Formats: sequence, C-alpha cells, structure tokens
Amino acid sequence: MRSLKPPFVIFIAVLFQYSCGNAINPVLAPLAMQTGMSTVQTGLFFTLSSLMWLVASPFWNRKSETLGRKNVMLIGLGSCGFLYLSFGLVGDWGLSHRPNPMLLFSILLLIRLISGLFFSTVPIASQAYIADTTHGNERTVAVSLIWMASGLDSIIGPGIGVFSSHHLMNPLYIGSVLPLVGFLGVFLCLPNTQATRISINSPAVKVKFLDRRVWKFLFMVASLQASVLGIQVTTGFFVESHFHLTASQTAETVGLLFMLTGVVSVTSQLIFVRQMKLSSKILLFIGTPTLLLCSISLMFHAFMVAVYAGFILLGVGIGFVLPGATSGASLAVKQNEQGAIAGRISASQGLGTAVGPLVGTNLYNLNHLLPYVFVGLLFSIASVFSWSRSSYTSP
Repeated sequence: MRSLKPPFVIFIAVLFQYSCGNAINPVLAPLAMQTGMSTVQTGLFFTLSSLMWLVASPFWNRKSETLGRKNVMLIGLGSCGFLYLSFGLVGDWGLSHRPNPMLLFSILLLIRLISGLFFSTVPIASQAYIADTTHGNERTVAVSLIWMASGLDSIIGPGIGVFSSHHLMNPLYIGSVLPLVGFLGVFLCLPNTQATRISINSPAVKVKFLDRRVWKFLFMVASLQASVLGIQVTTGFFVESHFHLTASQTAETVGLLFMLTGVVSVTSQLIFVRQMKLSSKILLFIGTPTLLLCSISLMFHAFMVAVYAGFILLGVGIGFVLPGATSGASLAVKQNEQGAIAGRISASQGLGTAVGPLVGTNLYNLNHLLPYVFVGLLFSIASVFSWSRSSYTSP
C-alpha cells in the first residue's frame, strides 16, 4: 500500500469526497416533492451549506498547518462519510414516517450545514500538500489531478444516481462509503509532511483575498464555480421549456450534458496539462476565452446543437481554467503561505457555489438569456486578466 504515489492517493481522496458530495444532487428534488418540502427550501440546502464552506475555509487552512495536511484530510473524509450517511438515514425516515415538512427540513438542513463546515478540508489540505512537495510546472501537473477528480465526480455522481430507481436514498448510502475508502487510502499510504508544519503558538500566515499577487486568480476560481453552478441550475428549465421534454426526458438530457462536460474536462486535463504540461499562463490564456465562447453558444439554446456545443466548451474551459488559476495562485506566493492560499482558493469556490445558483435562477426569471450574459461578462473580464502580463508574478 505504501508504494502508491502521493498524487494518486490525493486524487482518490478528492474524487471520492466530491463524488459523495454530488451523490445528493439527484436525490434532493424527488425527496422534497415526496415529503412536502418546497423548492425554495431545496435551494437553501445548496446556498447555506456553501456559505458554511466559505466560512470554514480559513479555519481549515490554519489547521492544515498546525495539525498537518494528512490529518486534516482524514478529518474531512471521515466526517463526510458519516454526515452523508446520516442525511440518507434521516431522508429515509422522512419518506417512511412523513413527519412535519418543516421538522424534516430543519434536521436535514442542520446536517447539510455541518457537512459544509467540513467539506473544504480535503481540497485545502490536498492543494497545500502538493504545494509542499512540488515546484513550477510539476505543481501545475499535480494540481490538475485535483481538478481531474472534480471533473470525474460529475461523471460518477450521475452514475450513482442510477441506483435511486431501486430506492431513493441508495445514492447517499453508496456515496457515503466512498470517502471512507479514501480515508483508508490516506491513512495507510500518504506520508506526513512534518517539515511544513508550524507551531500552534506561531502567528497565523495570512493571504488576503485582495492580495495583488493572487486576487485575479481567485476571481477566476470564484467566477468559474459560480458560472458552472448557475448554468447547471438553469439547464433543466430551458431544456424542458424549449424542447418540450417530459420530466424523465429532461433528467436524462441534463444528466448526459453534465457527464459530457465531465468527460471533456478530464480529457482536456489529461492531454494539455498531464501530457503537454502547459504552464498556468497558457492554460488561462486559452481557457478564459473558451468560457466566453461557451456563454455565447448557450445564448442560442433554442438549438440543441448549440446546447451541446456550449457544454463541450464548458468542459474545455473547466479543464484549462481550474488547474491554471489554482496553480497560478500557488506559484505566486511563498512556501510558508501555501496553506493560506489553499484556504483562499477553497473559500473562492465556496463563494462561487453560494452565489451561482442564486444569481442564475434570479436572472433566468427575468430573462432566460441573462445567466449566460452574466457568465460572458465574468469571462470577458477574466480574459483581460489572463492576457495581462501583470497577472503573473513570482513570490
């Protein structure tokens, strides 16, 4: 077991935690409909848990320094498995006993809030671990493993959802096992990086969101996360209304689109990051205008070919921008700031996750084109940043 390389162990840990987290997505809507919870309450599961992710990120980046990267990963994986199992059990109780919808919502929301507090552990500790053990383009390649994992989870997540045809909560029961497997892998195979730890009495090393070295990268991370979630949330609406599909046809089409994006994202990273080893600058130079093209394509979503083209471009953009922005931020700061910047990156993702569905649905209610105009605006700005020499500095 010890012969497994650390990047592969980290890849498995991130993949299994993210897959567990996304196993809940196909379950929430039917659970809400069958137990009397509202669509607004369903949306709150996403937004409020994402806010917890945002709030907890600075805490976990500090703990990754004082407790060690490995220990923080273990805390995150263990808690993820337990909490998502708990969500499944409570959901089953709601389906069988039909309690007051507000009581059920309150219990499930509490579990989601606690889950949000722990969800940033593995991404933060993984990025910091890679920063401790890699340099230059090697770091870009290693960081890409984390985002390949997040791309693969968008394939595995819909796959787990197939089991809901037998029992609605099955995806959560299956998903909760995955982080426990990741826990064993990290515990048995990942060496500690003791040299990077700091004394608990040492002053905290901080990197501000508006630090001139990294704020543009953090903007790109938050923008990408908000765009992806905003597009995902509104996809079902426009596919069903424009193409007059049934609920089952809509779910099948949307699942296929998400899986297509995941496959393209992973393939892009395998070719351009893992094999060609493109630098973070080149990745962003190509990736940000690709996402601008994605938004333009989705504005023509009355044509299904434009929808598929948009989701293919989204996959390419994710495959370029995520490893480019995260490794760019990591390379821009000093070694003793790696835990802090990993926390800021995770917090930026949390911010995007909280804002994306909220902005996307509200803009869609005003005009069905506005969410994609908003994405286009974000990545017009990001393209200017990525093409600017001043964005790339050394610590």
